[in-house]
Amino acid sequence: MERSRGAPDENVGTHLLAEELLRWFTQHGGRLSPDVRIAHTQSRGFHMQAVRPLGSPAVVTCPLKLTLSCLNLDPQQQEVLHIDSPLQQCRGTIPDHILTYLLLVEQQQNGEDSAWHNYIRCLPGPESMTTPLWFHDEDMAFLAGTSLAPAAKDRKREYHQQWEHALSVMKESNIALADEVTFDSLLWAATIFTSRAFISTHVLPGQETVPLLFPVVDILNHSVAAKVEWDFQPKTSFTLKLLDNEAFTAGEELFNNYAPKQNDELLLGYGFCLADNPIEQFALKLALLPMLQQYAEETGLFKPENVPFGMNTDFLSKDPNTEQHFLRAIGHPFGRYENRVPFFRGIPPYIVHFFFIQTLLSLDLDVGVVNIERPGPRFTLHVLTLLHQAISQRAQTLPLSISQQPQNDKQTYAKIYRDGQAKIIHAVRDELQSALDRIRAPKGEVPPTRPALITPTEALAALTAEFSHIESQRFKSALVKHGLHSPADDRLIWTLLLACLVAYSLTCKDPEKRLTDKWLRTLYDKYPLPTLEDGIEDADTYTFVDENLSDFLRLPDQGNNEDVTETLDNIGAVFENGGDSLRKRWPVLVREKTENLGVRIIMWAMKVVDGESIPLLEDGAVSMGMYVVPWMPGNGTGKGDEWVYEEL
Repeated sequence: MERSRGAPDENVGTHLLAEELLRWFTQHGGRLSPDVRIAHTQSRGFHMQAVRPLGSPAVVTCPLKLTLSCLNLDPQQQEVLHIDSPLQQCRGTIPDHILTYLLLVEQQQNGEDSAWHNYIRCLPGPESMTTPLWFHDEDMAFLAGTSLAPAAKDRKREYHQQWEHALSVMKESNIALADEVTFDSLLWAATIFTSRAFISTHVLPGQETVPLLFPVVDILNHSVAAKVEWDFQPKTSFTLKLLDNEAFTAGEELFNNYAPKQNDELLLGYGFCLADNPIEQFALKLALLPMLQQYAEETGLFKPENVPFGMNTDFLSKDPNTEQHFLRAIGHPFGRYENRVPFFRGIPPYIVHFFFIQTLLSLDLDVGVVNIERPGPRFTLHVLTLLHQAISQRAQTLPLSISQQPQNDKQTYAKIYRDGQAKIIHAVRDELQSALDRIRAPKGEVPPTRPALITPTEALAALTAEFSHIESQRFKSALVKHGLHSPADDRLIWTLLLACLVAYSLTCKDPEKRLTDKWLRTLYDKYPLPTLEDGIEDADTYTFVDENLSDFLRLPDQGNNEDVTETLDNIGAVFENGGDSLRKRWPVLVREKTENLGVRIIMWAMKVVDGESIPLLEDGAVSMGMYVVPWMPGNGTGKGDEWVYEEL
């Protein structure tokens, strides 16, 4: 656990066990600086304190011979203490890390007969363990919604399976320890190693890496502020040095530094975490479904040249099914991710690319038609809304704050961790929300005069503002009549709205003076009037609109004809017979052949909705919005991409 430097504990004292540990340690070649001592308090257990300013940076040196690990069971290892143990029979049949834990349990049970008796007596017991492996249900409640909750359960389940396997192997070999090793004792040994061990890489170079317990060296607690040096002498010893040795005062606790670690690693491995941990990130795992993965590979979507927004492509060399990816809030010391779009920079490239692929599929686009470096506002908006929806839904499982107050150390650390995680994902979610807010239609501006993302409700308000109350009231009444009121109905509502707007546009004077007509002009340029031969994919939607459009719309030229589609057909015939001079006065939609105009307008509206509707999270439900860009003379369809690439 971490503790800031300051006044010594009032109840600190030199413990008898610490004296015996130090005597054993020095008798076997260990060295402890005369300027420090092993102290003990009820709250902190054994730890290291300065007696005076340190005369040398070297605080403690532990010989390799005193280490405890599975290497002690290998007679070929000359640099460590070799012991005779029935566990040697299990080498190769029980995994090394489980064998290591069993060795520690065995040595604890050997009592004074163990070479490490004085060391093991100073290790914390199960009652002191604060990693999630030791959490009860009321403690786990503080981890709800975090990735650590399932990770802890998975690890504990894995340990249990390995414990059962180890018992089976030991019983087959008639090893008496099998009757003594409980699951809790194995869990205790595992926690000791994850919280105190050092890896063997530097002290035993060239050999397979294993965790080693270095007695006395492992007594120092952790602080990210501690300036330390780990001095490994290969095949000989490990010396811990404190580089600000002259700055310590009598009674001040001395700390090791485990290197920067995120709170999930600290809590799961060591049983503590840091408030306001500067390197904290939010871990995500996201994998494509196998069929989608195969499609993406076959179509080249995992080639570097098809990674959008100028993102780093290093993620392509890793397995997305196993790799973790991390959300980063603004100001993270590791920096943010390369991306031409500012509001995507807190999201790892693989996650953005995942939703890029999803957007291609939802729009039925080939990657070859997309500008990979700058995909454009509509496409980017699709990616943005999908990301916003996914991250918002994930954030809902982890509220920014909770009302429960911690009742013990486990809960205190768990709350620190979960609060830090919540802060990150909500910060990233707020960035995406801010980007969406900037392109939503300004309140009170109906219809909006600039490119904007609008909902069916806002489109209906534009219909009211630019045409008549009677027309909009007819539409609203029809929505009620047919029970169209939920977000699930939005695609159908949009189809009806577009068909109505086109119909009104074709029957009013000076259509291009209205903003709604400028929206339509942009869509006309992109979506020409379909032909009957194009076919209808969604027969249910077409049938509903064709049979019920008269409930939503009544045209000035309709007369006694109750069939709006037929009236539109007649209007189309007028354009067809009126020659080029008449058609040129009207939108590009009707500048070609206009026979069967009513049917084709419905088909056109359906095609626009398929290509332009965008999923939008509204009040916890997914509705369908549309990005409208008013057409401007000399500007064609308009750029409207300033919001995408501008710096925040």
